Amino acid sequence: MSAARRLAFALGTPGHTLVDKVVTGILLYFYLPPPDRGLESQVSEETFFGALTAFGLAMLIARAVDSLASPLIGHASDRSRSALGRRRSFMIYGLVPMAVLPLFAYWPPGAAGSTVNVLWLTVLLSGYYVFSTMYSGPHEALIPEIARDAEDRARLSRTVSLAAFPVAGLLMAWPKGIDWGRAMGLDPTESIRWIVVILCALTLVFCAVPLFAIDERRFTHSTPSELPMRETLRSAIRNHPFVVFLVAHLLFALATALIFPALPYMATVLLGRSEGFAFELGASLGGMMAVGYAVVPRLLRFFDSKSLMVACFAMFGVASAALGLIRPDQPGGAQDSRNLAIAFLALGSMGIPLAGASILPSVLLGRIIDDDRTRTGSNRSAVFVGLVRAFDKWAYGLAAAVIAFLFARFGKSPAEPLGVLLIGPIGAVSALLAALIFFRFPAGTDDRETPPANAS
Repeated sequence: MSAARRLAFALGTPGHTLVDKVVTGILLYFYLPPPDRGLESQVSEETFFGALTAFGLAMLIARAVDSLASPLIGHASDRSRSALGRRRSFMIYGLVPMAVLPLFAYWPPGAAGSTVNVLWLTVLLSGYYVFSTMYSGPHEALIPEIARDAEDRARLSRTVSLAAFPVAGLLMAWPKGIDWGRAMGLDPTESIRWIVVILCALTLVFCAVPLFAIDERRFTHSTPSELPMRETLRSAIRNHPFVVFLVAHLLFALATALIFPALPYMATVLLGRSEGFAFELGASLGGMMAVGYAVVPRLLRFFDSKSLMVACFAMFGVASAALGLIRPDQPGGAQDSRNLAIAFLALGSMGIPLAGASILPSVLLGRIIDDDRTRTGSNRSAVFVGLVRAFDKWAYGLAAAVIAFLFARFGKSPAEPLGVLLIGPIGAVSALLAALIFFRFPAGTDDRETPPANAS
């Protein structure tokens, strides 16, 4: 497959990332803003059953719906014989609803804090996640089918990561949009709505490109699965390397899903600056991710993927823990210089492990899928990917619930900043647990890989 076609396929990932940010990052700030930022909390912040909030409950219900849908969609895709392509057909059906449904969440029908808004949010999120899985699950399942060995997968995963990198920079800049909106006379609510409309429109464009770039009849040679759903799932959860991969991946996804939505709160509550300063914080991380995309493929020449993945999890955990050392202050205050040094160094230190964690899973999961295909004679990559994505979504839903609980119980204002301060240490515990669990990944499942000779 040519480099241009690989890039066209890869655009589906940043396209999906754009709309996912609308749901997992911006939505939190819109519904649960810090005080005195020109925004109203759209749902109640009271806790019930000890640890749940309205926002957290809506996220958890939506993720539960999606976690049930993910393996079902994956199984249906694995068994499909559609003339449009067994992966491509699902991507076509999921694209438009995936890009459009999140927009409605930013126009809640009820008064601020009302139960109507909670119900509205729950229904929209549930629908979004199902259609998102219809697109992104089959798209990801194509990777081990169009890239047939570890070298091709490393090359394709790197292309996907590099395609996503400029989009990651754009997403880090979304808080700047609030500052720019204020300068143009827009209130923060109007600014955020413009931001999400633009991001959803870009999602439609980027995610449409792979539909025209990949002809499954030409680029894939896999056999549709004939196994029943129950037997397929039972076989997957009895696969020891896959279970280890799945649990570690869940914990690391939880760690990242805690840190990134918190950046605007770190900028405003802990560092005393505007939302736009979150872009500067994110830029330090993004710069080191660029370094990681260059370094990690070269490290694969000397270290196996398992060892590198453990190192990435551990490095991210240590960097996350450092965020708990910040002491809230205003610009020019006694703690300000120290706080800025901690924030930039900690977030910058996350860049290389994040790059590794975006490249290595495709290599590891591809090997698991190959071993399963050898044993069963069927390609069930979409079920494996669907299960990974289901666990991912539980992680994202749990992270949103944890953040909402921390804010409700411990505060998210300069006067009560503990809810924001606790996010880094909790993320650190999750990432370090992921590293410990991944030590149990069988070494024989992953031989040392030789990356492409032209990798740079």
